[in-house]
Amino acid sequence: MSRHIYRLRGMNLDKLIELAQIGDNQALGIILEKFEPMVKSIVGKYYGTWLEFEDFLQIGLVGLIQAVYNFRKDANAKFSSFAYMNISSEIKSFVTYLNRNKHKVLTEAVSMENTDDEFTENADYYIESVDTEKKDFLKEYFLSKSLEQLECNEREIVELWIDGYSYQEIGDKMEINTKKVDNTIQKIKKVFARNIDEYNNIVEMFGGKYEI
Repeated sequence: MSRHIYRLRGMNLDKLIELAQIGDNQALGIILEKFEPMVKSIVGKYYGTWLEFEDFLQIGLVGLIQAVYNFRKDANAKFSSFAYMNISSEIKSFVTYLNRNKHKVLTEAVSMENTDDEFTENADYYIESVDTEKKDFLKEYFLSKSLEQLECNEREIVELWIDGYSYQEIGDKMEINTKKVDNTIQKIKKVFARNIDEYNNIVEMFGGKYEI
């Protein structure tokens, strides 16, 4: 164990969060280790048996990382409560994404037992009749999250690009120049890269244990 790791393990949570927020990935890794049982507990309430538990676990860990980066000591809230809320929210968003975007992610019709308004901490959700073939749900989900950060017309450009349209075809269809198309595609690539970095952090910290 390096001296730095040894020192980190002796620090309180507030100090670890402070270091993680300025880029100390080892401090962040220790926080993830400490709160992994919480993540697993929350994931256990929501994941569907048709999808790998590790897939949902990664989503929960992303919610935890976001909690670390966004937590403020002056917010008058415990980090554990803030983390619980962020982890649960990320997992719920993932389940909702799968349900709403079945035409992109699944090959068979899916349905959920409850609606979004009926989400509770103790709710049991399942998705019926899905393709058992392994799919890259996580990257598709984060692409969807990236798209949410774009304007409506920008999302339309990206969706056409994903569907295989060329820059010229998109420009003709939307009556815009190809420079606008290129700028939008470059923008979504940058946003998507930032989201994927969260996953890469997890893979690196856990030695590929949760590799996508």
